[in-house]
Amino acid sequence: MASLMSRGWLDWGVRVHLVAVQAALREDAYATAEAFSDWIGGLADQALAATTDDGAPVLIAFPEAIGMPLALTLGDPDRVHGSRSLPEAVQRVLLHRWREVLTAAWRHRAFGPEAAHLARAVTVYDAYTAAFREAACRTGATVVAGTAFLPDIDEEAARGRHIRSRRVYNVGYTFGPGGVLLGRTRKAFLTRGLESRVGLSRGRTDDLEVMHTPCGRLGVAVCLDGWYDGVIGRLDGRGAEVVVQPSANDADWSRPWPADPSLTEGEAWLERGLRARLQGRLHLRYGVNPMLVGGAFGFEPRGRSSIVANAGLVRHAWAEGREGVVALADSDREEAVVAAGVDLPGGRETSQDGDGRMRP
Repeated sequence: MASLMSRGWLDWGVRVHLVAVQAALREDAYATAEAFSDWIGGLADQALAATTDDGAPVLIAFPEAIGMPLALTLGDPDRVHGSRSLPEAVQRVLLHRWREVLTAAWRHRAFGPEAAHLARAVTVYDAYTAAFREAACRTGATVVAGTAFLPDIDEEAARGRHIRSRRVYNVGYTFGPGGVLLGRTRKAFLTRGLESRVGLSRGRTDDLEVMHTPCGRLGVAVCLDGWYDGVIGRLDGRGAEVVVQPSANDADWSRPWPADPSLTEGEAWLERGLRARLQGRLHLRYGVNPMLVGGAFGFEPRGRSSIVANAGLVRHAWAEGREGVVALADSDREEAVVAAGVDLPGGRETSQDGDGRMRP
């Protein structure tokens, strides 16, 4: 475990703690729903421990695609153990569960990769949401849960859990303290390669919402979405103060950036990514970018998680020679926690609940 990062104290107003979890993929964390929940809970505990116990609200953010491997492993983890690539792991699952996939294809009128996702969607949804609900409950924090590949699934008194649409998204859920669902965010701009080939549909930027949380007005922009001015501008226009960008970057951090080889991949994320998109905004003050690292099933994402700021609204945000950087992970490969105590504009009424934390 890499060392915990700095906790900067910035500006004035209502104090909140922002935490980015740099989670390292490993196969054993996906063997069962219980193993996944234990792993997520342990990471959430480490995130909470990185904050000062001052009663201020806490936001814990997890990376993109952290729930994706559940579709491969649940019910039969040995089937995909040792797979050298994600396509190989998917092929093994399809050969073993072809009856379930055909049933899903007929029931939902879906064909190709969509049917494979739909066949296991409710099982994956249950494991994914249970793990992050529990993390929110045990920490008393607002939790941005990273993402999984899921269709729209809802719960209703008469129908119970059910799939509302055959379309499958790269979607992340956000839970408030106590585990209450606050919202879900579908990725709008899919990356070339894996996402474009596995049956995912694009979300709509018009559907992006701002959630009112104990940690301020919160927006979520999944990975590539956070590079688009149109996405960040929409969240800013709707009054968001904090944006979380869950990311899984499947590229070496030191390679030349394809769009501008004068920059490395890592330099581009700081020079052209979320930090740059925040500058000059009217309402957005902070960005939280949790990155997925490690490796499983041949998938080896890399990145340094960060907390960044709009330098026009936040004073003294400066790290590694860049204005607007509050805190940054030491490594692009190791599991870590990046935390910062920050201030948002005052004026919120707060009350104290049973766990001693302050709530709006």
